[in-house]
Parts: sequence; structure tokens; C-alpha cells
Amino acid sequence: MENIEKAKIPAPNGLTLLYETSCDCGETVKVYEAEIMGGPKKGQMKEFRFGCKCEEKKLAKEAQEQLKRLKHSKAMQAFDRHSLVNRALSRATFDNYETANESQERALRNAKKFVEKFHPHKPINLYYSGDPGLGKSHLSVSIANAVMEKGYPAIFISVPKLLRKIRNTYNKNSDVSEDQLFSILEQIDLLVLDDIGAENRNDWVEEKLFDLIDNRQGRSTIYTSNYGPDELKQLMGERDASRIINEDAYTIELKGDNYRTKGLRANG
Repeated sequence: MENIEKAKIPAPNGLTLLYETSCDCGETVKVYEAEIMGGPKKGQMKEFRFGCKCEEKKLAKEAQEQLKRLKHSKAMQAFDRHSLVNRALSRATFDNYETANESQERALRNAKKFVEKFHPHKPINLYYSGDPGLGKSHLSVSIANAVMEKGYPAIFISVPKLLRKIRNTYNKNSDVSEDQLFSILEQIDLLVLDDIGAENRNDWVEEKLFDLIDNRQGRSTIYTSNYGPDELKQLMGERDASRIINEDAYTIELKGDNYRTKGLRANG
């Protein structure tokens, strides 16, 4: 833009006309100045531009982006890490994962390798299976924490808890919509769906899980389950299970004694 005039001319509504300028589109733009009346920048002067569609479109776009960021922030609050991970798992790391056999040692090595190679544009899927208490959740939380330390957003959530959160969006007092939650889950760089198969199955549950898993194709997802691959297919059906256990997924089975029944700390 080329400045045509530079002079502070009083204008109505507390604005001061600084100057007029020409937009590339040929329209005249008036640049005003006004004092910010509140907030952290109170007392500072800010410029406002009016007069052509280009400026109006720019302001509208900025307003839309600000609204989008606000909605995204509210949706992310529903996945606050402290509300999703129980106290025992919140302390989970690779260092305090206790291995008792080769399957657990192999799982730990693969978990570390997953983090080492992780990149949002090179998706890797993991499917941890095995009896309760062998460390499936522990390793998954450790992976999510390590991925976040690399600067990539990740969410760990149990499937039953996820379904409750989705149902809560149907409440008229909910701050977020189902679409906003799904947008976060579908786009997050790493999603850990813990304890899949523990949910009560019905048509609604199957539809929501299928949509989520299907829309995450091309992104990294970790699943943990007490069911082996064949058992999962019997439980979920070939269509849904094939989205989880496919040629792009690494299946890791953990074996051993349940930590909890041995009187040790809960380990997932």
C-alpha cells in the first residue's frame, strides 16, 4: 500500500484518523488509531483499518481463526492428562517398567524404538495384547509421555472413559460438541486407546469406534487390549478389527504374572 496522507485527524467514537492509503485492489483505506481500554494491553494504542473488502476479509479471517483456536482449546480441556491417567500410571516411565520375561523385555525395546522413530508423517501403529497387569498401559503411557517430550501432542485415554466423554457432549450444558472432540482425536499426532474391548458393545459404540479408528488411518495409534488378535476379531467383527490389526500394525503380546496379584504396584 502507498500512503496518501499522514495526519492525526479527530474522528468520532474515540478513534483518531491517522492517514489514508490505497489498497492494491484500488480502494481507499482509512487507518484509525484508538486506545485499548482493557486487558493486558490496556492503555496501548492500536491501529484499525477500514475501507476495502480486502481488510474486511482479513479481519473476518482473523476472527474465524481466533474462534477456531478457542473451540480447540476448550475441546483439549476435555482431554486433560490429569483426568485421564490414574495416579499409578501418571508416574509410568520406561525406567520404572519392571520386566520379568523376554516378552516384556521385547515390548520395552519396541516401545523405545517407537519413540525414537516417531514422526507424525510416518505413522506406526501398535497393538498390545495380554492378560491384565502385564504393563500394556504402563508402556503406552510411557510412549505418550516421551512423544510429548519430543514436542508432538499425544492423548492417552481408556476406551470406556472416551465413550463416556462422547456421551457427555450430548448434555445441553456441555462446553464442547461431539464433532469438536472427534476433531481433536482424529488429528492428534499420537492417540493411545487403552483397554479396547472392555466397553459394553452396542450399535452406537460400534459406530463411534469405527468412525474414529477409520478416520485415524494415516496417523499413529496405539491400542491395548486383554484380547489377542483372533479374539478381537470375534468380539468386534472382521470389519472393525481389521482397522486395528492390519499390515501397518505391529502386534505385541505380553506374557507373565499379573503384577497386582503378586502384591506389586499396578502396572496396567
